[in-house]
Amino acid sequence: MNAEDIVRRIENKDNTDEEWLKIHADILAFLEGDPSEEDKKIFVPLGYLEMVSMICDGIKRKEK
Repeated sequence: MNAEDIVRRIENKDNTDEEWLKIHADILAFLEGDPSEEDKKIFVPLGYLEMVSMICDGIKRKEK
């Protein structure tokens, strides 16, 4: 999986709660894989990871 694939999934406005949680896990796994600095900047700091984390936090709070 590459950064462009993950971004494409994020931009899909019809993601289910489960898909958002999977995207979050996939971003974390992608970042652990030592991506290039250019790809890393897409997600951190203040990139897509922050947005997806906020969405997932809301999903987790809703499930409680």
